[in-house]
Amino acid sequence: MGIVKWGDEPLLFSKEQTGFTVLDFWRWSFSDLLDNVLRGSFCEFVVGAALGVDLSAGRTNWAPWDITFPYSWEDAAGRHDFIRVEVKNSSYLQSWNDGKLSKISFGIAPKEVADPAQGIIGEKKRQSDVYVFCHYKAKDKATADPLVLDDWDFYIVSTKVLDDRCAGQKSIGLASLQNLRHIRTDFPGIRDAVIRCVLG
Repeated sequence: MGIVKWGDEPLLFSKEQTGFTVLDFWRWSFSDLLDNVLRGSFCEFVVGAALGVDLSAGRTNWAPWDITFPYSWEDAAGRHDFIRVEVKNSSYLQSWNDGKLSKISFGIAPKEVADPAQGIIGEKKRQSDVYVFCHYKAKDKATADPLVLDDWDFYIVSTKVLDDRCAGQKSIGLASLQNLRHIRTDFPGIRDAVIRCVLG
């Protein structure tokens, strides 16, 4: 886990404040929630918030899955103390496109585990127990606000379903996703849907 900042920390030079803070940096670099990369981190935050996980420690890069949701459950492999959650997202709107809407597509490629110290380790596979697909439905850039969670749909699919139906497939479109066994929900329903999906 890295060093978590709260936003009011000043940038210093010669032990003097420069007049800029971490919040200024965040506002400059991380405020466009239609940006593809940033939207991914935002969706992980939203799903983590819905699951009730502790978000105070900050985001972990290099993890084999996006969110570790503390929850006790059992399957054929035995007893587990948490659910491994992978979060994917897609939007009609992008920060870089004007007028033309993007096709909804989600990445589902199996991956190896990347470790910053050891490099690539382990078997190439889908590493989570469940996927949460976040679909931002807004189509008007002038009024779009990703912070309004009413404008999102969340599709929860067990990793087993993806493995059975999509094997080595690298991406999936919205219509194909809707044809899989899934739970479609809103923000307040994510936690219950994840649990139900994992428990089968």
